[in-house]
Amino acid sequence: MIDVSRETEAQFDRYLQLLNEWQERMNLVAPSTLPQARQRHIEDSAQLIRLIPTDLRVRTWVDLGSGAGFPGIVAAIMLPAQVHLIEAREKKCLFLRTVAAELGLSDRVVVHNERVEKLRSPKADIISARAFTALPKLFDWGRGFAAQHTLWLLPKGRSAVAEVEAARQSFSFDAQLHPSSTDPDARIVAARHVRRIGADRGQ
Repeated sequence: MIDVSRETEAQFDRYLQLLNEWQERMNLVAPSTLPQARQRHIEDSAQLIRLIPTDLRVRTWVDLGSGAGFPGIVAAIMLPAQVHLIEAREKKCLFLRTVAAELGLSDRVVVHNERVEKLRSPKADIISARAFTALPKLFDWGRGFAAQHTLWLLPKGRSAVAEVEAARQSFSFDAQLHPSSTDPDARIVAARHVRRIGADRGQ
């Protein structure tokens, strides 16, 4: 259970209400997760905030393959950062823009209706991606958003260790695997200094 203000709690409640309403029209999340949506989606996303070092000032957060907005929208609720949500499906972008407007976040949430691999900016303090694609492809598609100080926060399931090993075939990076507080089988990959092996300096 996360400890948040009454205002933040109200935003979470409205977010889940919108999720349930729109789920009837499109497949935003797995239907089996809706009865436990608070834990499976809100709390699962919010735990990423605890992994941000105190000396990292988060001004720009980029969420890859945002889908229903987890964890990007949750980050926008909890942090005073500019959050960029990148989502290729137009209908899901409409949902994300609606949520941002309903929660009073439109001034800080930017929805990009585009494929991740076609964008290379903005540069991010945090890059996140949840249930999007395997780690090697995440690093490949996301490195255009990364600066030297960027922290990647990537929730993964039981395949986390195997994905890290696979990514090391093509990328050099520093990584820690943190246990998930919402799923005993899951891990959160916190990575920094992601660089393609053999790439020229500055890439």
